[in-house]
Amino acid sequence: MTATDYASQGYAALALFDPATVRAAQGDIAEQIDRLSRALYWPYAKSSPDAPLGERIDRIWTEERSQAALLRTAICTDAHRGPRLSALAATPALRTAGEQLCGRPIGDIIVRIRANIPAFPEHRHAWHSDVALDDGTDCARVAVTAWIPLGDTGPDQGGLEILPGRRTAPLPHRQDRGYAIDAETIDELAAAGLAPVQPECPAGTVLFLDRFTPHRTLPAGRAARFALVVWMKAA
Repeated sequence: MTATDYASQGYAALALFDPATVRAAQGDIAEQIDRLSRALYWPYAKSSPDAPLGERIDRIWTEERSQAALLRTAICTDAHRGPRLSALAATPALRTAGEQLCGRPIGDIIVRIRANIPAFPEHRHAWHSDVALDDGTDCARVAVTAWIPLGDTGPDQGGLEILPGRRTAPLPHRQDRGYAIDAETIDELAAAGLAPVQPECPAGTVLFLDRFTPHRTLPAGRAARFALVVWMKAA
């Protein structure tokens, strides 16, 4: 997809990174799980240290659900500060692409990991746009979001579902432990011919989303999906 596609569709998937480099960045998450598991009283051996990263939190969940929940929270709160993940977020080409797509200079960024883990379906994000209220607050300064999956993702691998179309304002959101767009609103738009899409995103792809583009998280499948997310604010 191109900048022209973004201007009309409100999203674009661009191949910006070397796939091997992106996959290797998952090591920051694995190392954080190791570090925390060794620091806690619960036996480290029970943390499935030999399991693939995509299965490890689910295996811990079968043994000790609260331990798995703690680790998931730590990943989503702090893992983005790892050296490989922070290097991806700071790549100049990422900011340049964001500025070219949204057509304005980028200032501050916010970076986090999003973890789509089968054991925690309640943490999948419902339909929303990253700016739910264009009210002039700091949150409303987000101009474009870069969603960087750390492995191959798509409809059956914990990808995103997107309602295409560039908008000048967000769709109405309800506030219920966060902001969400009613599914009925999406269904009405789909019935009118605006069908949601579920893009394939191989490792190395960056999915750029306009500030008002509705999207939601799809089920993870058999293994957890981790993505580095960079919210870029207008300067």
